[in-house]
This record gives sequence, structure tokens and C-alpha cells, in this order.
Amino acid sequence: MSSQTANEIPDRISGRVIAILLTTVLAAVTAAYFGSLRLFEAQTVSVSDSQHALYLRSLNEALKKHQHLPFVLGENPQLSENLGSGRTEELNATLEGFAEASGLEAIYLMTLSGDVVAASNHRLPSSFLGQNYGFRPYFQSAASGERSDYFAIGATTGRPGYFVAEPLMAAPGDVSGVIAIKLDVSELQASWEERGEAVLAINEDGIVVLSSNPAWLYHTIGELDPARRAAIAESRQFGSQELPRLAWVPEGDARVAVAGQSYFLTSGPTEVVNWTVHYLRAEAAVARQTWLATGVMGFFIAVLIGFSVFLRSRRIQAALVVSQRQGRELAETNARLVKAQEELERSSKLAALGQLAASVTHELGQPISALKSHLFAAEIGGEITSPETLNNLRRLADRMEATKRQLGFFARRGSEDRAPVDMALVIKEALGLMAHDLEHIEVAWTPPAAPCETMGNQLQLEQAMVNLLRNAAMAVAGIEAPRIAIDCATRADQIVVRVTDNGPGLEGVSLAKLEEPFYSTRSSGEGMGLGLAITAEIIRAHGGELTAGEVAGQGAVFEMTLAKEGT
Repeated sequence: MSSQTANEIPDRISGRVIAILLTTVLAAVTAAYFGSLRLFEAQTVSVSDSQHALYLRSLNEALKKHQHLPFVLGENPQLSENLGSGRTEELNATLEGFAEASGLEAIYLMTLSGDVVAASNHRLPSSFLGQNYGFRPYFQSAASGERSDYFAIGATTGRPGYFVAEPLMAAPGDVSGVIAIKLDVSELQASWEERGEAVLAINEDGIVVLSSNPAWLYHTIGELDPARRAAIAESRQFGSQELPRLAWVPEGDARVAVAGQSYFLTSGPTEVVNWTVHYLRAEAAVARQTWLATGVMGFFIAVLIGFSVFLRSRRIQAALVVSQRQGRELAETNARLVKAQEELERSSKLAALGQLAASVTHELGQPISALKSHLFAAEIGGEITSPETLNNLRRLADRMEATKRQLGFFARRGSEDRAPVDMALVIKEALGLMAHDLEHIEVAWTPPAAPCETMGNQLQLEQAMVNLLRNAAMAVAGIEAPRIAIDCATRADQIVVRVTDNGPGLEGVSLAKLEEPFYSTRSSGEGMGLGLAITAEIIRAHGGELTAGEVAGQGAVFEMTLAKEGT
């Protein structure tokens, strides 16, 4: 860097740069805040879903664990037979054994009047023996022949429990009593409290029956209908609890405020009873995480951006030089990519054309041969009386066969062997093949004194030369004094064959366009547009190059460059 350029670099950051720095930092911090907020909210929702599933599964498993037992006991004929026999000691012992084996708080047997005549807890001070539970809805449903489950605070023990009752059948359709079990939910309640998370279960009346926060127990999350409140009080479902209203305020989708604190909310129903489990996760934790992450990210962003701007202000000229160099390299790379893309597109077209050509030549070969045979037979038999018609049919058959031969190149290209070939001989053979088409055209061609040998396939090179001559012949058709000049010469380690005509020239069309299969500047019916495509492909297959240009005044020149044999 020159001293003059170095003096142009500012010694201090300008006010404009500082403003840009502050604006950038503010924008970056804002983006970091909202990005972190969305990230932590998504993480919270994911964790809430997982935790809610765990709590819901544990509650479902606890409630479903002994659902079958009352039914099994209700079908036990021994209990029905002993219900009115007065053998309570035997019944107590039986129920006690069942309770110990299943881990239930109590199993008890009631008469149709609601009196408990046998209980597994008959030895305890809080025994159900002698109690009457006819006021309980679960008893009333079971006594009428229907299974029932029920959550309530025990009228005798004062502990909450989950009750399941089944009718005791003396005979099918004959209810002789009620068998009931009580599942102690205090252990589940205690496990929820120990985990320290906010989770609660509410029943169909919106009353909290289980909660990790004991202060929320037996509160309602909505308004409780007076008639329903009276029915609950009559059944003593919640004992002496007043069932006050919990400060539960929904705050949009999947959010709720409880006692003034906002939570993310995940909810789902249980499988056994009509309860709903709510899992709450405090929004304050997300806010703390977001602000912490934003502060850390903002600090680093500010440092990085400030340092970057400082370096840029001190080395702006050097960065400009690097940028210009990278721009040039990028332009060159883009140019190479464009060329590679064009080559890939061209290769794809030729590959597709090869598949098409193989199919077409296979299908046309036999019909064309048959057509020529029929024409020959018709000529011998005198079936076609008009010579002009016969000649027209022959020309059509020859034209179809020529088209098939052109397409055949794409179907079999690259499969022939290579040998030393004299391009002067190739030109001579091509002129012989084109003699009829060149009758009225002046052809300037002088064979070179020295051989122009290259390594290649003579038939393919003859085809390329014929295509160039046919292209030139078509270009000079219809003009006065048509002329085609052919040159063949050696240049260093190359052989150059040049075909020049005095036609209208390229007419502004690029060689790349002319080489595309089926592209032609002539009117429909004067060619398929495959000549130059085939020629270019043959020359490329021989490691050479085909170029095109216009001569001064009028005309076009096509130049074929091939490697000299032995190089």
C-alpha cells in the first residue's frame, strides 16, 4: 500500500460509523432476543409435553391398576353366600388377604342398605365395619346393578381416595350387596409434591382433586353451579371443604395465569375417569433464560461488530483490493460454470438424441429397404408409367435413407477404431460423394504437396467433410457465380481444413446455435438441422475443434482443426 493511500485511511471512527455500529448492535440484539425467546419457548413446550405425558401415564396406571378387582370379587359366589350368613370373621379375613395382596387401602362389603358388614381394615381404629355409606353415589349406582367409580375424601378416615364399586350378584340379575375398594391416592399426591413441578388433576366439576401444590387442592378453576355444589355437599364428597375458587385465568392458546403467575399450559384427559391433567411451566423461567442468552449474545455481537468495523476503518483500501480481486475471480469462476453448464446441457441433448436416433433408425431401416425394393419391382414390372413419379419416389426414399444415416451417427458414435488418415484423401472422397450437388458450383481445391495426416476414423471424417460441403452448397444455392474454396494445410502440430463459400454468411447466428441438433436457418423441408451438429461432434470426438466466421464482403468460413498424426 502506498503512503498516499495509507494517509487516506481515517485515524478514528467517524460519528456515522458509530451510528451504524450502534444500529447494527441494536438490531442484532433484538434478533437475538426474539430468536432466543422462540427457542426457549419451543424447548419449554417440548419439555412440558414430555412431563405431562409422564404424569398422565402415572395417574392412568394408578387408577387402572385395580379396576378389574371389584368385578372379580362381585362374581365370587363365596362372598354372596356369606353376606347374610353372619360369618363376618371369615369374610373379614378373606377381604384382608385380598387387600394385602393387592396393596389397596380397603376392600369392604355392604348390604343393599349401605351397611358395611365386612372390611379388610376391620382391625384398625378407623375400620369401615358398622359404617353406612348409603349416601355415597358410588354405592347407589352399584346397588342399582351398575359399576361405579368415585373420588372423595373418606368419611371415616378423612383421607382422599378413589373408590370403585361393583354389584355383588347372588344370581344373574339378582344384586345381593355391593363390594367396593378404596385406592389411597395420598402416595401419588406426595410424589407429585416431591417433584417440585406445577401439575394438577381436576374432575368433571372443575375441582382440583390432585395437585403438586397442596394450596390448590379442593379449589375450583371455574364457577360451580349452586345445585351441583349442594349435591356435592349432600354426598360429602369433599367432607367439610368449602371448595373456594382458584385464581385461574386463561391467557390465550396454551397459557394460563394462576394466582397472578403466568404459565405455559399442557392438558390432556385421563383414560379411566372424566378427569383432566394440567401441567404448568412458569413463563418467568423462559424470560430469565431469554434475557441471559440475549445479554451474552449481545455482548459478543457488540464486540465482534465493533472490532470488525474498527479493522475495516483501518484497512479499507486493502479490503477494497481484495474485494476487487475476488470479484474478478468470481467472474472467471462464473464464466467457467456457465461454460460447463452449457456443455452439460449439450451432452444431455446429444445423449437423448442418441437414444432417439437408435430407436428411429431401428424402426425405419426395414420399411425404407422394403420401399426401395417395391420401387425397383414396380419399375421392372412397369407398374409406374410416369418417369417423373418414379424419380420423385426414388428421391424421397433416398432422402429418408440419408436422414436415417444421419441419425445413425448419434446411435453409434464413438464406437469406431482409429488409424492414420490423410485429410487430403478425405477431401477427395467427400468431393466425389458430393459431385452431383456441386455440378453448378465453382469448387477451388488444390491438394497440398505434403500429406495432412491425423489419427482418426476415415468414414467419420468423410462424413464431417461431406456435411461441411453440403452446408456450403446450400448456402450458395440461388446466388450468381456460386463458389466454394477448400484449403488443407499443416500448422505446427495441427492440421487445418478450411471451407469457404460466398453465400450470405452466418446471418448473425452463433456457431453454438448452429451446432444444436435440429436447428436450421433454412426453410422447412431443406434439411433436419443435423449436419453441423454431427460435424462438430465428430471433430470433438477426434480431439479437434470446429470454428466459424465470416469473410470480408460476403460468405462464411468453417475451419476444422485436428491434431497431426503422431502428436
